[in-house]
Amino acid sequence: MNTTPRTEDASGFAPAPGAVRDFVAVDESGEFSYHRSEQDLVAAFEYTAEAACIMDRSGAGYRLELGPNRHLVLGPARGPVEFHWLRQAWLDAQSTHPEMYRLRRFFPPTREAVVQDVFETLSLEHGPEPAEGSWSLGLNGAASYPANLPDIDSWLARQDRLEHVLVKDPFGHCYRPSRHRGHWYLPAQTGLILYVEVPAPAASHSGG
Repeated sequence: MNTTPRTEDASGFAPAPGAVRDFVAVDESGEFSYHRSEQDLVAAFEYTAEAACIMDRSGAGYRLELGPNRHLVLGPARGPVEFHWLRQAWLDAQSTHPEMYRLRRFFPPTREAVVQDVFETLSLEHGPEPAEGSWSLGLNGAASYPANLPDIDSWLARQDRLEHVLVKDPFGHCYRPSRHRGHWYLPAQTGLILYVEVPAPAASHSGG
């Protein structure tokens, strides 16, 4: 699915009251996409049924409709998106297209958790960088602060082993990077890198 070029400033975090809303859409093939505004969302689709589901950060669902001029418009909220469908669709998309959804968080137990995970991970991978917070990359006790996920990918591509690397995203989630081979006969180093969530390390305490 194609999305329109992004030209406005935006944050990966929930917008303030009165700010432009962002959306996530699930298309008819089951792919998720992030859209930073209603205008970007509508421009990304060509017909009403192409977006099987649209949701905002509250988890409210929407559909595309034809306006009076026969142009696509966003229809009114239709109530909360069904939790079990949303969670299964998200897991299926990650399994089918690992190259598109590489931040793998813990299994979301509630509708609120899956909505938050979808918005945060898609905005980190495919949307604007968050206005607050930063990435961190830890190895053998030393930390660096890359600008974004592509910078982390570039650094990790030069490493032979990843088991001692810890990545923390701007929302505070920690991951261990792992190479994923598309085919068994390819060298492990050629695979794409997935980021698998792990518990945050316990804070060290000094003193006796």
